[in-house]
Amino acid sequence: MTIACGRSAARTGIGLAMIVGALWTGLAGCGTGGIAEAVRPTAKTAANAMGDEECRDVKNGAKPLVVDWNPEKRADLEVAMRDGVAVVSYDCKKLELLTDCHAAGSYGFKGVVLKQQLIRLEDSNEIKANLPLNGAAIVAKLSAELERGTTLDLATALVGKKMSTRVAVPRAELQGKCDGATHFVRGAAVGAFVLQTGEKARVATAAEVFSIGAANNSSSSKMSRQEDGSVDECKKAVAENETPPPNCGGLIRLDLLPITEGVGAKPVAVDDEGQSCAVGLVYADGKCTRPSSTATHSCASEDAADCATQCEKNDATSCGRHAHLTLKGGDAAKARTLFEKGCNLGHGTSCSNLGALQLKANEPALAVKSFEKSCSLGAAVGCFNLGNLHYEGIGVAKDPARAAALYQQACNAGSADGCVNLGNAYDDGEGVTKDSTRALGLFKRACEGDHGVGCTNLGSMFAAGTGTTADVARALSSWDKACTLGSGAACEYAGKRYKAGDGVAADPGKAAAYLASACKLGVKTACQ
Repeated sequence: MTIACGRSAARTGIGLAMIVGALWTGLAGCGTGGIAEAVRPTAKTAANAMGDEECRDVKNGAKPLVVDWNPEKRADLEVAMRDGVAVVSYDCKKLELLTDCHAAGSYGFKGVVLKQQLIRLEDSNEIKANLPLNGAAIVAKLSAELERGTTLDLATALVGKKMSTRVAVPRAELQGKCDGATHFVRGAAVGAFVLQTGEKARVATAAEVFSIGAANNSSSSKMSRQEDGSVDECKKAVAENETPPPNCGGLIRLDLLPITEGVGAKPVAVDDEGQSCAVGLVYADGKCTRPSSTATHSCASEDAADCATQCEKNDATSCGRHAHLTLKGGDAAKARTLFEKGCNLGHGTSCSNLGALQLKANEPALAVKSFEKSCSLGAAVGCFNLGNLHYEGIGVAKDPARAAALYQQACNAGSADGCVNLGNAYDDGEGVTKDSTRALGLFKRACEGDHGVGCTNLGSMFAAGTGTTADVARALSSWDKACTLGSGAACEYAGKRYKAGDGVAADPGKAAAYLASACKLGVKTACQ
């Protein structure tokens, strides 16, 4: 079976490849290799990790809640995400948006099946760990109430995510006043929320918190009810939509990745569906908290024993990770069963990986259903793979228009592969109205996400003046990045330009270096 990757700049047709061995990374052997598990540092004791003086380790990124931000700060963040890739200063004691600093890039929106959840922060340490901006101030305000059993209850209605294709931002690429910058905003979960005080002894639900009016919140509490959006409007959301419903686009949780230092610095691994918590803490019930022998939590990616235990307790993410480790161990049959369990529990990547195994077993109709569920749950790889099946007519009727719509969803969800294939569609007018300018923008988004084919195609459009004014300098810059990312075609294109002095001063030394790289990458014509 085949999964489509992006075309080369020569535009000779979609190259076909499927690497089932890389299931967790998204099945795609093209571009950057897809989504990998987050690397976690060695665990400390829970007591130390939750102590007031313990600095939380955030060097590998984090996914903090931002529901405690005031409306002005939230508006500033929304503006920053419209103007480029937002940048923050984030450490164990603070989270600050750098409004005058950004990186090149943009965000798309991918809808998901509506999910309501009640997140209960039960003590001062949980509040500080999950609300890094105002958590300490909230604890100071509610200290006496917290001792009497008051909780901080957060009801959320999640309808989708805003995501960038960027998985790495080198410090040298930051623009503006960026002193203190540590992380960039890879994405954000959006929807509606209500944050108010509750009682530890009283069971509550998200629906109940949403339905209670502000006047009915505890009048004795020192903290007023905070909210954004309407849960009734959120119920109108459709997973295929490219924008959230009106009054249902509040920012709930950020996905932060660290800014890389120095030339060639390796970015941290990315796990779009996992949660990064402080050293010694685990993710459970929507929050970072102390590990418990009885409660269910998401296991660390390489902790096989805990992943098996938590999967038995029906933690969806743990089942996906347990399946991945099982597949690495060579037991594909057991891995398939575990991916199926993770999928049934709502883990989108598990659904996509299940679909891949079903394709390998020559069960395309089942694979279509698995990819459909994966996509509806917000997994970019599921939308991408489903788009490939519609493009090729595998398990479904061949439908380039439907394929393009699915590539759009994948691209909006942060898949550079999806942006490349959608760019190809607009460049050729296949399934969509031909639009070279839009194709250029899509290849640019893919290139920002470090996709070699995207950068190669972007360079070719600049060189030819397709969808833009011809610009050899930008073409060479794009090809140089693509060459660094492993595109032999881009290395050859740049080498030939410098060899012939075509649009640039001839430079035999650069020409030889580029052509040698192309040869090493398997371009036989460059070897001559």
